Amino acid sequence: MATHPKFMIGAGIAIAGLGLIGAGAGATFTAQVSSTSDIRTGDLGLSLNGEAGSDVDVKVDGRNLGSHFAPITKELRLKNTGTLDMASTYLDVTATGCRGGVGAPLAEALEVTFTRVPHGELLYAGSLCSLSRSLGQHDVASTKEHDFVTPPAHADVGGRLPRALRAGRTIHYRLVIEPGGGEQGLPTAAQDSSVTIKLVFSGFDY
Repeated sequence: MATHPKFMIGAGIAIAGLGLIGAGAGATFTAQVSSTSDIRTGDLGLSLNGEAGSDVDVKVDGRNLGSHFAPITKELRLKNTGTLDMASTYLDVTATGCRGGVGAPLAEALEVTFTRVPHGELLYAGSLCSLSRSLGQHDVASTKEHDFVTPPAHADVGGRLPRALRAGRTIHYRLVIEPGGGEQGLPTAAQDSSVTIKLVFSGFDY
């Protein structure tokens, strides 16, 4: 039996179409996405009371003070002038006379308090030389006298302060120096001498 020519043409087109579908099903496609990251470094910087640097000297002159002198107050505004947050800040305190020699009786007789204001957070209250020796030996675990945190392996930076210091921010501290000895005040041996107290702040981004 003869087949109609138009039917044969239609069947050929259909078979060709099926061949194209099979070829498309076996194709593979690839997609890629890329990104870039900028790594930038910042810097650390400290100023104290508006001046570059991070240390201050306070002099107590027993030649001009009575045995019951009025408290000496030193305001300390520590600012992070860098672009990086300081995860930890440290304070080191040294005082002439606390290791003997000239001015020792006066240094041993002085009491200090160190607070964070305006919050009234008391960080230390006790003798000047006790504070100086503790920070110098890096042995500043919390006690009744002071609440510094024991520092990690930073060498020669003193005791860790309890607050981080973010970039551009300022923390206000207050140091108050008073005569010890209770009602008797400073001992006679403390007169006619002087003591220089040095405070040094350090900051780290870790």
